[in-house]
Amino acid sequence: MAKLRRRENRDLEDRQGKIVNVQQLTIVGAGASGMMAAISARQSARALGVTDDRFRILLIERNPEPGAKIAISGGGHCNLTHDGPVERLIQKGFLRKNEQRFVKPAIYAFDNRELCSLFERYGVPSTARDDGRVFPVSGIARDVVDAMRQMLRDASADLVSGTRVEALEMVSDRFALRAGDRFFDADAVVLAAGGSAWGASGTTGDGFRLAAALGHRIESVLPALAPVFFTVPPDPGIVGVTLRGVGLVVESQRGRDVSVGDLLMSHRGISGPACLSLSRSVAGVMAEGGDAPLLFADFFPGHEPAEVSSFVLAHISRHGSQFVRTFLQRCPMAPERLEPYDASRAPHQETIPNAFVPELMARAGIGHDQTLSVLTRQQRNALVAVLKRFVLGKARKVPLDRAEVTAGGVCLAEVDPKTMRSRLHRRLFCCGELLDYAGEVGGFNLQAAFSTGWMAGAHAARELFG
Repeated sequence: MAKLRRRENRDLEDRQGKIVNVQQLTIVGAGASGMMAAISARQSARALGVTDDRFRILLIERNPEPGAKIAISGGGHCNLTHDGPVERLIQKGFLRKNEQRFVKPAIYAFDNRELCSLFERYGVPSTARDDGRVFPVSGIARDVVDAMRQMLRDASADLVSGTRVEALEMVSDRFALRAGDRFFDADAVVLAAGGSAWGASGTTGDGFRLAAALGHRIESVLPALAPVFFTVPPDPGIVGVTLRGVGLVVESQRGRDVSVGDLLMSHRGISGPACLSLSRSVAGVMAEGGDAPLLFADFFPGHEPAEVSSFVLAHISRHGSQFVRTFLQRCPMAPERLEPYDASRAPHQETIPNAFVPELMARAGIGHDQTLSVLTRQQRNALVAVLKRFVLGKARKVPLDRAEVTAGGVCLAEVDPKTMRSRLHRRLFCCGELLDYAGEVGGFNLQAAFSTGWMAGAHAARELFG
């Protein structure tokens, strides 16, 4: 764009015939953070006494409709946020200290309770599950999108959909944006175009490109909250089986990382909460090159091999005539405490899935009809070793197009966490998944998107009118 294209009707006449300058905030992206930025900007402007005709808020969305990713989040149920005190939410949802420090001001400024209260006022009450995840009572993600669209209408925000912003630059002290043969200008811009995960939802990295064009450093973009595909697919007999509460460990040349949670075996590798949590680490290792990282399951996380060995020996002393396969089928999986168990308690305790028993025995060198009493010391030690280190496979790929969010993005050091203002351009604001953070599974990323969007919109309005 060689020069700024002036928007029509930028200056209006008031009732006395005086020219009133209209300030424009243009928001690139109408997802969770972008829509919330528009809602917050209008609220802040009205609080400053600015009439709506003096402040135009324009959202430009590349998808035909806003909120495409919200509509498919949580399997179509929309995990809005996570319950509990804000400090606990931040510590549980963002494991890296620099990310905790960055999102903290925004989440405190617009926390999970305020978020739920806002949606309830628009007819979308929410409920917290036992694991802390918060969903709409209806369980329908579309209700969240519809409520936000009504919020936009109430905020007198204009929406241009089906339009992809291809270029963004500074012209004098204002911004110029180009989308095909259309041109837009702005006094302030909020970049809320998302990351590049789950490209089918329209997030294909546009925000990274636009931020880079204005001089921002983009940290390496990696998939997060994604499945992991193996070099050799799992045995068909265990595909579809879930391991409850196990430890998942990834080992590589740079060390090891551990996550505890449910793990789902798929026909190409693994998925489930434990895998989603570790996928960012796996992707980071693979991006560095070298040997493929190895992943294995720990059926007794939190317990040392010596403790597991004592547990097995104690059971043998009482039930030596029991088949090893029967012991494993009834064996508690990921127990908090290692203590004697009996059949009457088995229904109330997650046990090792039957599908895994033959493989556990084969890897330990134990025969199908072998009883506990005839286990050799070598076989017993091998069984304990397999229970603590059941090799799942070597990672081949962490698919970005299957990731829920991306890690990487606009460098956090270049954005003020107390305002979401760019440190390079005073009237440029960045929010949402565009930024270099990635939360855990459980509603943390949506909360961060809503909160950073709220802060970006509020401070954009204050910058223009405060």
